[in-house]
Amino acid sequence: MGCCFSDGALDEPRQKGKGDNKKQETAEETKEFETEVSRKSASVKGVNKGTFVKMLKEPVQNFYEVTKVVGEGGFGKVYIVKDKRTNAIKAMKEVAKTNVDMNKKVDEEIAILKELDHPNIMKIYEVYESSKYYYIVTELISGGELFDKIISAQHFSEKLAAKYMYDIMGAINYCHSRGIVHRDLKPENLLLDSKDDDANLKIIDFGISERLKANAKLKETIGTLYYMAPEVVKGEYDQKCDVWSAGVILYIMLCGRPPFYGNSALELLNCIRKGPKMTDELWNSISADAKDLISKMLTIEPAQRLSAGEVLNHPWLHKYVNNAIEDTKISVDALSNLGAFRAESKLEKSILTFITSQVFGEKEEAELADLFKALDANGDGKLSQEELLNGYHQLRLTSPEEVKEIMKKCDSDRSGFIDFTEFITAATNWNQILQKEQLISAFKLYDTSGDGQLSLQELKNGIPGIKDSEWAEFLNEADKDGDGNISLYELKEYLTKKIMS
Repeated sequence: MGCCFSDGALDEPRQKGKGDNKKQETAEETKEFETEVSRKSASVKGVNKGTFVKMLKEPVQNFYEVTKVVGEGGFGKVYIVKDKRTNAIKAMKEVAKTNVDMNKKVDEEIAILKELDHPNIMKIYEVYESSKYYYIVTELISGGELFDKIISAQHFSEKLAAKYMYDIMGAINYCHSRGIVHRDLKPENLLLDSKDDDANLKIIDFGISERLKANAKLKETIGTLYYMAPEVVKGEYDQKCDVWSAGVILYIMLCGRPPFYGNSALELLNCIRKGPKMTDELWNSISADAKDLISKMLTIEPAQRLSAGEVLNHPWLHKYVNNAIEDTKISVDALSNLGAFRAESKLEKSILTFITSQVFGEKEEAELADLFKALDANGDGKLSQEELLNGYHQLRLTSPEEVKEIMKKCDSDRSGFIDFTEFITAATNWNQILQKEQLISAFKLYDTSGDGQLSLQELKNGIPGIKDSEWAEFLNEADKDGDGNISLYELKEYLTKKIMS
């Protein structure tokens, strides 16, 4: 049986006799809030996953039941929760509204998570806000911390360490390409998506991340000292501070202990300034390439340190990480699905993007995520036309002219690239998905009244930015019984006709 929300996770208790007024105020706040979100979303021409991350001013306990408290710190608590609408298990971070600066930090963390779309970065679903707390609902990453795996294994093989480092640096390179610096990379903020040996890593906790303009510097000394780059301590740094932190993590993965130590902060800082040592007996069995990469990631002078992209191109990672597209049924089927993707209108693309971004979990994404990373030759977290063409060429599937058309159909946000969610959306076998529980879960998320029917207003709230003329066309085609609402059967029939015909 799931536990109740703690006092900190509840809105203020309602006074007797004022419940109805409180409910009406909450409903009006929510409607006003959703109207503003819809207005802003309408100005976005394309479709992206961030559009569907709802920001709600409703009691979070109406939608989620806490099953376990899994973490607690100065920022608040982390829970495992069950979605009452779909029974999906998710994670939820509760953050107290302590002051204006903290509120701005949380707003920025939410904005960053909504923007990021990468297979090795935690996915965000919804955000709830009360007068005292924010509740950030994300995917549950169930394999545990990398920190715990290092402790149990003592140290990793070079092959496993390279696999994890490629996951980390791929995600960090993607963040840096978007001007985002994580600033708190450490094994505790790297979670495994399963208990399997080949589990993928996902980066979490963007609570102290920051946006960095070109040629600018960050000033705030922040992060965890054991993983903190020397220039962060000085108070003038850029995105290469993340490369330093990742270098510390790689050092620990290969030898089982940190490169820098001290009995006080001053001793630790003095040790950091001297740089890493790899001279004891343990390092005799570590390859020269691995030691070369560590030394270039832990270079004291940032200008001489490798960038995230340069780390991905280092010979040691290339030796152990094979990015060739395997000629498997999964690869052939996925790229065939990509070529046959038929969602043409913004509404059709929005519905499918909603399902992949809000309903799909690790199980649905795992194999396609591996293929996406294999196609992404430069590790920037998005597929160019050239990378897509190379993938099709390896599997002898299509021509350059057809790849241009595929890019046009699949690039829903019109960025000129295929992002991760766009790839998952277009490469999925929708004939199978429309027969399974994923469509039912999506329907329940749209059906905020819980009456088993989707009203036009519920659809508009769930899929913002669609023109009234397109909604009218949708109702004309989908609403078979003419009652002004859409049933699960009608939604399934509409999507089947549009996507599979």
